[in-house]
Amino acid sequence: MEQAHSHGKTRSNGGWTTLHLASYFGQKDIVEELLKNGVEVNTQNDVGDTALHIAALCGRKEVVLLLLRYGACATLLNGCAQTPRDITDDDEVITMLEAAERREGRKLEERLLDAARDGDCGAVAQLLSKNRPPDINCKDSHGDTALHIAACRGHKKCVDVLVKSGASFNAVNKNGQSVLDVAKDDQTRFFLEKCQENTTCITARKFEGLLWKKSDFLSWNSHWVVLENGTVSWYCNQSDAACGDRRQGCKPLMKAQCVVKAWDKYFFTLKCCDGSVHHFKVSSRCAEPEITRKKWVDAMEEHAVYSAFCGSPDKTPVQEGEEEVAKEAMDLGDFVSHSLQAAESYQRMLESQVAMFVSMVKNEDNNDITVPELLKAKEICELCSETSSVLRHCVDLLSQREEVWSVKLEQEVEKNKILSEALQKLATEHHQLKLNLSTGRKSPTLSAFTEDEFYDAVSESEWDSSVRGRSVSVLRFS
Repeated sequence: MEQAHSHGKTRSNGGWTTLHLASYFGQKDIVEELLKNGVEVNTQNDVGDTALHIAALCGRKEVVLLLLRYGACATLLNGCAQTPRDITDDDEVITMLEAAERREGRKLEERLLDAARDGDCGAVAQLLSKNRPPDINCKDSHGDTALHIAACRGHKKCVDVLVKSGASFNAVNKNGQSVLDVAKDDQTRFFLEKCQENTTCITARKFEGLLWKKSDFLSWNSHWVVLENGTVSWYCNQSDAACGDRRQGCKPLMKAQCVVKAWDKYFFTLKCCDGSVHHFKVSSRCAEPEITRKKWVDAMEEHAVYSAFCGSPDKTPVQEGEEEVAKEAMDLGDFVSHSLQAAESYQRMLESQVAMFVSMVKNEDNNDITVPELLKAKEICELCSETSSVLRHCVDLLSQREEVWSVKLEQEVEKNKILSEALQKLATEHHQLKLNLSTGRKSPTLSAFTEDEFYDAVSESEWDSSVRGRSVSVLRFS
């Protein structure tokens, strides 16, 4: 069984593992045995489908329930930005997945409230930067939001992160108290009032429309993108955006930057402060793509400014972490240069001290100091000077090596660009082939798609015959 599973990872079979195959054919016993043996339940194939996607598509109710019991993620997106619920027509499966999505959403909300209660601003920032973040204005049993909780305990950094991410000042708890009413002390209340003033004096208009977004699987998918309150969110369609349902992703625009290519009228890149990069392009059917793109870029910059003024000018935990990592990741050449400067400084100090020592000996005519000792002191001084010279030579060699590395890096970047374009084309063709093969298979019966045809669809010709035999025997009912 382990061989079959590893085979699914390493051979050219579209990224399908044994768990994918067992879920596809509805073999509950094999799925359960794999999960008991520690197989990763959320592994994605080459088009981003997990075993839960496959089981939901095929209407395998028992397998779906089993996968959910073992921690399968019901909100994970595939390469087409679809959750398992998006690709099934089975009402019972949809009901199970909706319940699982609500349960996962509530767990994230509880983690957000707990992080605000503990003052863990790093965890708060991490949760709110997820593709499908929890509702920032969710409430606990007392009706308190995360902002209520952080303000009540005087966690200023958490308050700052929450405000910059769009937390509402207007929410009240079950006692009718606002965020300002529950502030721990006057200092926290003053901080909140300042945040509220900033949010009211700087405004950003809501902007929305259709854009194409590049997924992690090198494919482009259309989304309804919404810019609101310093945040960019994307949905499957406009109706989902209107009711706030099934948000596919969300990112705060704090210090975000847009980059455009002069030779491309459609494409632009959004670089967020957490280091994530998102690629967008306007529709090819757009009559004036450059004007439309400029509107989007201007709107994102407007919301980035709005987000920057939502809270205090202090850095968020994410930004502080990035700066700390940047300090630790100092360039090797700079590090050696600084070390050499320190060595040369000590060398000059040593030479000065040796010269002073020699002068004192000559003036005082100290009989305890012999000529050999003076010679040894001079020898040490000369040796230090030679060491400094060798270090300087090492820096020169490193500088030359760095130039060579820069040239090689440019070459590798160009190769990577060509490879990425080829992979994108291949992924598009592969996805289209999968859609053609899967036509008519959304019905839970799958009567027109046999096991032999499935193995043909995932490049059976490339499988090793001996390993294939073991894999197939595992998957057949006894």
